[in-house]
Amino acid sequence: MEFRVVSLLLIFSVVSITPVLSDQLGRLNVIEENDVFFSTDKHYTQGLKLSWVTAQLADESFLNAPIKVLRKYLFLFSTRETDLDDRLEWTILGQSLFTPANIHLNNPDPRDRPYAGWLYGGFDFIQNAADRRLDSFELQFGVVGSAALGRQAQNDFHQFIASAKAKGWSRQLANEFGFNASWERKWRLGIELPNKFGFEFIPEVGGTAGNVLTYGELGGLCRFGRGLKANWGPELIRPAYSGTGYFEVARAKDVGLGFSVFAGAQGRAIARNIFLDGNSFASSRSVPKNYLVADLIFGVELFYSNNFRVAATGVIRSSEFHNQGGWDKFGSINVSFEF
Repeated sequence: MEFRVVSLLLIFSVVSITPVLSDQLGRLNVIEENDVFFSTDKHYTQGLKLSWVTAQLADESFLNAPIKVLRKYLFLFSTRETDLDDRLEWTILGQSLFTPANIHLNNPDPRDRPYAGWLYGGFDFIQNAADRRLDSFELQFGVVGSAALGRQAQNDFHQFIASAKAKGWSRQLANEFGFNASWERKWRLGIELPNKFGFEFIPEVGGTAGNVLTYGELGGLCRFGRGLKANWGPELIRPAYSGTGYFEVARAKDVGLGFSVFAGAQGRAIARNIFLDGNSFASSRSVPKNYLVADLIFGVELFYSNNFRVAATGVIRSSEFHNQGGWDKFGSINVSFEF
């Protein structure tokens, strides 16, 4: 059952991505998030996302049809700008793992975060409107529970590094199909400096709805660097200041070597978090969640032309549930290559 689910996700993603790969160039994008970067091993302990971001889509492309429909009938995308850069980001494979603070107990503390895994795929429709506004609409689908292969991913890695295995995965959430729909809008407010340097502030607003996560978000990011218009900041795994995989060095006047340093924050009002609330239709472990959660982020990014981009981000997250005992910290590495 578990490997069947993974196979179906991979087959769907490969079939979906084939027309993109055959017709145009794009970017392979990899995100790895882990609390080990801050020498911890608890709560949100690991996240992985592998995606493919297309080059700019032609207006008549069938892959661009959903954006055209959404901007015609809803407010999700721009209808006024003439300089529109539409792209599609396919999540080939994503996995997030959650554990309690003490992973050495066969029967974990019921007051601590439950064991849970989330294995998913999906796609994100992205539109850059004249470098002044970025809209994205993402759909995720997958599975929570043992079929998400959380136990295998964590304990196989712990065995590889000769670390103790987590013993409580038998108490993880039950299998449940998961779905999220997320929309975000960002604005660029910047000052251009000589030699392609600049400073900018990027406020953002958005929301997510689904049986896995439901929340509203409000945040902002400050950046200083060279070639800032090539992208819109770091891409993190939801729920977070998620950004997108959008990247186009031509938007930054074809700068060769570019970089940025950044810091920002995001606040979320949480209505649903399956990893704390427990399963939707089955009995499972759960803990009382905090309805307001904040992230502080900081980091650096370096890129060379369109060829290579790498970003390192630190995240400090406020308590997500009662009796958590402090804020959590984790790091994120994002690498992308053009093909």
